[in-house]
Amino acid sequence: MLAVLLLAAAVASQFRLHVPSRRVEPVERLLDLRARGDLNVVFLLIDTLRADRLGIYGYARPTSPVIDAAAAYGIVFEDVVSQSSWTKTSMASLWTGTYPIHNGILRYSHVIPEQAVMPAERFRDAGYRTVGLWRNGWVEANFGFAQGFESYVRPAIGAERMRIYRESRTPNPIAGTDEDLTISATDFLKKFGSQRFFLYLHYMDVHQYVYDESSAIFGTSYSDIYDQSIRWVDRLVGVLFDELESQGLLQRTLVVIAADHGEAFLEHGREGHAQDLHGEVTRVPLILLPPFLIEPGVRVRTTVSNADVWPTLLELVGLPPLPGADGRSLVPLVLAAAGAGGGDGAPAERPVFAQLERGWGRPRAKNSASLVSVTDGKLRLLATLSGKNPPQLFDRAADPIEKHNLAKSDAADVKRLSALVDDYAKGAHTPWGVAPREVELDELRLNHLRALGYVVDPR
Repeated sequence: MLAVLLLAAAVASQFRLHVPSRRVEPVERLLDLRARGDLNVVFLLIDTLRADRLGIYGYARPTSPVIDAAAAYGIVFEDVVSQSSWTKTSMASLWTGTYPIHNGILRYSHVIPEQAVMPAERFRDAGYRTVGLWRNGWVEANFGFAQGFESYVRPAIGAERMRIYRESRTPNPIAGTDEDLTISATDFLKKFGSQRFFLYLHYMDVHQYVYDESSAIFGTSYSDIYDQSIRWVDRLVGVLFDELESQGLLQRTLVVIAADHGEAFLEHGREGHAQDLHGEVTRVPLILLPPFLIEPGVRVRTTVSNADVWPTLLELVGLPPLPGADGRSLVPLVLAAAGAGGGDGAPAERPVFAQLERGWGRPRAKNSASLVSVTDGKLRLLATLSGKNPPQLFDRAADPIEKHNLAKSDAADVKRLSALVDDYAKGAHTPWGVAPREVELDELRLNHLRALGYVVDPR
């Protein structure tokens, strides 16, 4: 059945946008969503997805025709910074709306405390069905990510229905594909689509360099295969959209597309992620698709962060905010970008932080200093909290791939941004009054995490 759906998605890859179920409405109608009693939320997290590899962000290759077509009538945030370059730290910040220095989720063994309030808890308390489907072990329930979900599971692995190619960099990649996740999601919609729901889907095939035969159109380098994986997952997103449309759910569903971090291809001498905080591993997409069409679509150019995602979504649906959040609602920025009257007094741009604990997978590693980046408008400073290594300064407008370190020639900006890093470091506390606890992982879980390509050594 899914193979037939995928074939249809390939033929009509532009996604049926002009359908009777979704009308063109003014962007101000976003403010009316909170009063609706029938609104659903579908949150799509595409692991390891760089923003600059999507057509809607300017990429020349046709990697994402479905997402591009949908985003053209939605809200696109052009400059989004993730809060880390590896999944657990990034996702902890995204779900709690807090920076890593505050939530303390920095190492492989750290667990989000029960005292933290998660978005799924807000939805559950408001009467939504809450379901999370994931394939990345870093967001497994034992790390605290299941809070508020009625059902939080890894999809069952089925026989592959499409011819799949795997180019994993690990000898034993994780089993299954995002096809399994898509089937589970469509099954959920068939059974429970008539009820109010919050559905979280965590796609992994881009991270795992998985693609199908029809997506093998770009080449054989790792970068080419990565693009092919995006195209494959884009088709699966099209299947999900088609299911939402066939059930008449698009006109009462807010769809969100986000990512936890990006991927490096030797821009700074490294491949993969979880090694530094340059733009290729921290600039991610954020796309909001309301239950109506916006024509023309809205593009927000202000630098924002993944910590802003849930403060924004909770305001849109009219649910209580997350306590102690560093992030803020982006609704005023959206209205201002669209020239809508409700955007008067939109907040000014502010610095955005990211953090990566060196030695996060090796507790006894000697070099365990935290890398920190602060992005302030066109400038980005990379530093260590210890201050042992000299900071690096980049002008993202003139040098988007961050090749020219301006630290020696621009001492004033280095001093100003370093002071922001110092202030960030002083905020090392959790908003919930308790520090993260640590969990011991059994060999089965450790092997799953190693299969993702990470070096995890608990000794």
